[in-house]
Amino acid sequence: MKKIQLLFAFLVVSITSQAQFNLSLAGHLPYPNNTCAGIWHYVDSLGNEYALVGVDDRVAIVDVTTPATLSEVFSVPALPGQSSLWRELKTFGKYAYAVSEGGGGVIIIDLSNLPASINSKHYYGDGVISNQITSAHTIAVTDGYAYVFGTGNGLASGGALILDLADPWNPTYVGQYNLEYIHDGYIRNDTLWAGEIYAGQFSVIDVSNKANPVLLATQTTPGQYCHNTWLTDNSQFLFTTDEDNGQPLGSFDVTDLSNIKLVDTYLTDSMPNEEVHNVRVLNDFLINPSYGSQLTICDGARPNNIVEIASYPTGSFLCWDASPYLPSGRIIVADVDGGVYVFDPNYQRACYLEGNVIDSLTGIPLNNVTILINPSGKSTTTNLVGDFKTGLVAAGTYDIEFKKPGYVTKLFTGVSLVNGQLTTINTLMSPFVLQGIVTNATTMAGVAGATIYASDGINTSTAIADASGNFSFTNLSSGNIDITVTHWGYVIFLSNGLCRWIYSIFNITSGRLL
Repeated sequence: MKKIQLLFAFLVVSITSQAQFNLSLAGHLPYPNNTCAGIWHYVDSLGNEYALVGVDDRVAIVDVTTPATLSEVFSVPALPGQSSLWRELKTFGKYAYAVSEGGGGVIIIDLSNLPASINSKHYYGDGVISNQITSAHTIAVTDGYAYVFGTGNGLASGGALILDLADPWNPTYVGQYNLEYIHDGYIRNDTLWAGEIYAGQFSVIDVSNKANPVLLATQTTPGQYCHNTWLTDNSQFLFTTDEDNGQPLGSFDVTDLSNIKLVDTYLTDSMPNEEVHNVRVLNDFLINPSYGSQLTICDGARPNNIVEIASYPTGSFLCWDASPYLPSGRIIVADVDGGVYVFDPNYQRACYLEGNVIDSLTGIPLNNVTILINPSGKSTTTNLVGDFKTGLVAAGTYDIEFKKPGYVTKLFTGVSLVNGQLTTINTLMSPFVLQGIVTNATTMAGVAGATIYASDGINTSTAIADASGNFSFTNLSSGNIDITVTHWGYVIFLSNGLCRWIYSIFNITSGRLL
């Protein structure tokens, strides 16, 4: 919602550097003169598959049965003056329900006669809210009820209107939740998990009594701008997105609503400054249409260690929405300026790598240790208690390197990582001190005040030699270290990266190492 105002400033962003893996493009229908927003799925009585697309000036019904020849077969045009970038929709039985920030109430579409025809009408509310539903931001449909979020005119304070779909063509209003504005929500087993974007949180709401929803819990999200939510298959973890620059997807343990815990965060591998827009879950895989116009898939089977396993670039600004729920297994995607995409996914469980790092002398856990998986280039760091969790999708043999300034670098070679399996490395790291003395090559006396620059390739530090020429560094990692020594009246000493010391004392003369 917030970033969408920057649309046209970002249309020139290049996508050529993004990787494509585990997602095969099966079909693409561009909408060069329109923008696309929400997307959902539908299957008719003949087994034909459709993408229902929230185009700016209409709801488009796209036949995706044969992805190589995608075609828009029907549409429901927006009423005059009601075109909008925001258009979202969901289905219930043989009906679709669409809402927009542009107005039009709830558009109800009867899909029962597909592939021959469709029928549609606008619903603006009934009973005590008769003709009060003008615009809305999103909609969710679950177990015979529609939940309309972010309504205009201050209706329900922009929270949730709940509609009974016992007669799908003629909804009836049954209740509302109005404590906070709700941007989007997910419902399972009479519990609403509401993304309250302006409050910076998600709320857990008991909607078993639709006329009187009850707030059960709230939880701040990582970016404090909660956009949408979705549960794991076992309902024990909730994934959230925050629609603000560079904010991560959050993974929360919600087994105890009195003690909700953030257990992991995820930023896309190829464009970590671009946040996930919507998260959908299928078999504990996370399908993530994202800013930067990319669709990614993550393995969420270990919710405290989310690992990206698939990626594909779409348009040039925002991959808005995705649905992975067609019987064919294909994923349908709407990109703001890229149109409609159909993908064949290759769902693979990740190779998980986890462990703990502690100081070998004190037994204290080490935080901010960098763990590198070579040659993949994937890296992570330990947390405050020394734990790390990472992984990758490509099984194989890797070298795992542990680096921290002030410690001896630790290397594990030939580590086998296997899809769907956890590899654990718990290790000790020893403190590392680099010591030396700068001497005059002629007199061999210590050179006081010499300046020593040292770099381990990541960290650079400076020391000044004492009265005897002695110096030391305690904030570098062991390994190949570049040393430069300068002093007025002396030839500059350069090690050219050839120094490799561990607990060593060495002498530096003007121009050579003794």
